[in-house]
Amino acid sequence: MISFKKVFMRYPNGVTALNGLDLEIKEGEFVFVVGPSGAGKSTLIKLILKELEPTKGKIILDGENITKVHRRRVPRIRKKTGVVFQDFRLLPNKTAFENIAFALEITRTRSKDIKPLVKKIMDLVGLKDKEKSRPNELSGGEQQRVSIARAIVNDPPILICDEPTGNLDPETSWEIMKLLKNINKAGTTIIMVTHDKTIVNDMKQRVVAIENGRIVRDEKSGVYGYDN
Repeated sequence: MISFKKVFMRYPNGVTALNGLDLEIKEGEFVFVVGPSGAGKSTLIKLILKELEPTKGKIILDGENITKVHRRRVPRIRKKTGVVFQDFRLLPNKTAFENIAFALEITRTRSKDIKPLVKKIMDLVGLKDKEKSRPNELSGGEQQRVSIARAIVNDPPILICDEPTGNLDPETSWEIMKLLKNINKAGTTIIMVTHDKTIVNDMKQRVVAIENGRIVRDEKSGVYGYDN
């Protein structure tokens, strides 16, 4: 599904974020990416999303070498990944329904298909009664559910979660993790960057630990293992 082969990433300021990183993520896996601040976790995500080009090495996504592709092909590559952020990034002037529908509109989904797709996904994430609510009328957990719905409404094979529970209380965080676990069980590959030791330790999923741009630990049922 995703393969990093000897990937280096050096920024223009001379900072090396990834240092010959090798990583294989199989279809249907749930993988936590952990490590101290500045370890290279965010760079890893940006490379998958084609927000950055590696300095050296090869990245394979869903069987395709995405390392050096023409700019016009990037939107098609990005359709393979849904993204959930810590700060939700919802459009404040749109309702929950409209925020999710917008993800379909920009991929040119037929108008007649949008409403049933949005209703189906809102039911899936437990928000069927919140269609007309704007972000400021929703709790943090509800906003994150909208964000997740928006990320998966196009049925991408990969879901990237960047600190999705970072702004949530522990109880709400677990509700979000249960939702993500169900999405994973349905076949979606999930890569989640997090600093939440409790979630990582209790979920008992694969843990990839990065430090100084290298993978220092890769365990099928691992623990967080960092103090920061």
